[in-house]
Amino acid sequence: MYRTSGAPAADGFGRPPALRLQRVTHQVFPAGTSRIDDGFSARHFTDIAGEYGRPYRPDLAASGAGNTFAAMARTLVESLGPEAAEVDVAIVAHATPDLDCRYAATTYLSEAWPHGPLAFGVSEQGGVTPFTALRVAAGYVRRHALRQALVLVLDQATLPYDTPGAALGGDAGVALLLSADDAPGPRPWMRQFSGVAPGEVRSLLARELGDFGEDVTVVTGAGIDPERDLPPGVARVRRAEEGYPCSALWAHLRVDDTSAQPVALAEYDPVSGDFGLCVVTRRGVPTAPVGAVR
Repeated sequence: MYRTSGAPAADGFGRPPALRLQRVTHQVFPAGTSRIDDGFSARHFTDIAGEYGRPYRPDLAASGAGNTFAAMARTLVESLGPEAAEVDVAIVAHATPDLDCRYAATTYLSEAWPHGPLAFGVSEQGGVTPFTALRVAAGYVRRHALRQALVLVLDQATLPYDTPGAALGGDAGVALLLSADDAPGPRPWMRQFSGVAPGEVRSLLARELGDFGEDVTVVTGAGIDPERDLPPGVARVRRAEEGYPCSALWAHLRVDDTSAQPVALAEYDPVSGDFGLCVVTRRGVPTAPVGAVR
């Protein structure tokens, strides 16, 4: 049985262990084998979509097969091999819903290792969701002296109803394996903010990136407009691929990059006002609290 401890006080948050980014794997999945045009799925999606005023589209449900989060999670975990033997907490981060509610990725993760790590999901924050998952993972490692944390960032594109916004590109996932050891390697520095107005993004980025100098590479998610939101002096800018609302941004991380230049991942949700920034650096973590939230 998992027993939690008290949450740290907000004004004495301190800094969690500077988790080392031990391994990053990214995979775009081919067409899957799971279908959602059976009777149960039709009733399920009719009820769910109806709550939001969207009609169930049986033609979309019958148009092909997809990958469940459980299937993608299994593939990503197996790709990590023995490096992930000491995972104590595993978190699934996603923006799109799972393909089939009958197969839970967290159930698989809780049984993927003999010691049965704690596993749960984080969602409902759009593209900013992975930032929350990383912050939560760091908090669990800090509070319980854990050895490893795994964050799976998953996207799937088979939805049997119309969705607003950009078209989904397919099924993809990123596995972020984090270690609490003292070995050298890249370490993520996390900041999150809520209630951010669109006009505040530029000044927020300028302030938060200031400690890293002008040699930082910034990777922007779908909610960040480089021309509008990035402050002057950024050395390099990359855009995350469209169609993968959660995973595309994190696919830009490279553990084997020995460059000393930091890489900053930035995402903003203009609807919710949530903002996330993760700077991965080998030069040490700034004194500001890692995982702090305003």
